[in-house]
Amino acid sequence: MLDPLVDLLNSKTPLYPPYGRIVVIAALFGLAWLVARSSGWVALRVLAWHDRRHSSSDLEATGKIANLKRHETLVSIIRAAITYIAFGTAIVLSIAQLSGGVDRLTAIAGASFAIIVAAFATQRILVDVIAGLTMFMERWFSVGDTVIVQAGLELQGVVEEVSLRRTRLRSVTGEVIHIHNSQIQAVRVLPRGVKELAVELFVSKREAGEQLVADVSSILPEGPTTFVRRPWIEHVDELSVSLTRIRIRTTVAPGREWLVEGFFADLLKEQASDSLIVHGPVTLAVDERATWSFARASGATRGSFARARRSPVGVP
Repeated sequence: MLDPLVDLLNSKTPLYPPYGRIVVIAALFGLAWLVARSSGWVALRVLAWHDRRHSSSDLEATGKIANLKRHETLVSIIRAAITYIAFGTAIVLSIAQLSGGVDRLTAIAGASFAIIVAAFATQRILVDVIAGLTMFMERWFSVGDTVIVQAGLELQGVVEEVSLRRTRLRSVTGEVIHIHNSQIQAVRVLPRGVKELAVELFVSKREAGEQLVADVSSILPEGPTTFVRRPWIEHVDELSVSLTRIRIRTTVAPGREWLVEGFFADLLKEQASDSLIVHGPVTLAVDERATWSFARASGATRGSFARARRSPVGVP
C-alpha cells in the first residue's frame, strides 16, 4: 500500500540513489517533527478555549475542577501519542527505503536481527506505556493534583504533565522531577492540594493565650509555598480557672509541615510569658474525610459519629 508512495518519493525524483533515499528519510523525519510540533499547538489552543469557557465559573464550588484536571491530562497524553506515532511511522518508512520497499521489509522482518534488538530495546518503553494507560484509565491522579509518589523513594509535588511513558512533577522547592510510569509503585493524592493541620495549646490565661496566637500568626509568611492560610483560632475550651485549651487551625503547602511543627511552635514558646503555656503546642493532621472513614470502620465510634453526622452541626 505504501510502495507507490515510496517509489514516487524515491525513483521518480531527479536525485539518484543513495542521495534520493537520504532526502526522503530526512523529509520523513522533518514531517514527523512538524506533526509533533503542531500537536502541541493544537493542545494549547484547546486548553485556551476551555479556560475562556470556564473563566467566569467557580470551579471549586461547582465541582468542575476535577474535570478540568482530567481534560489537561488527556490533552497531555494525546500530544505524546501523536509524537510517538509520527516518529514511529517515519522510522518504519525509513527502514523500508533502505531495504528496498515495504513488502520486502515485511518479508524479512521476522528474521532481521536488527528488529529483534529493537524489540528488546523498546521493551521498557512498552512497559511504561502500559503502566501509563493503566493509571490513566483507573484515574490514579490528574494534572494539577498534589501527590506523593512511591518510586523507590518518596517523591512529592504537583503533577505538571502526564504522558504515555513518564510523569513530570514539580516540587515545592521548584525542582522538576521526571518519573517513568513503570517505576510508580503507589501514589498518595492530597484531595485539596494542601496540608491542613491543627495545633493544641494549653495555657493558664485565656485572654493572654489568644493574644499570643494572634500576635505570632500576624508575623508568619503567607503564600502558596508557605502558609497557605495563617493560623487562626478554631475553638477555645475553658477547662478550669487556670487551664484553657486553644485549638488552632492552619494550612500549609505539602512538604512544609515543619513550618507548623517547628517554626510556629518555637515562636509561640519564645513569645509567651513565663508560665503562660502549660502544655504544647501539639500538632495534628486534619482530614475530615479520613475522620469519617475511620469512624465508620470503628465499631466503638460508629454510633456516635453517625448521630453527629445526622445532626445539623455535623460535617456533610
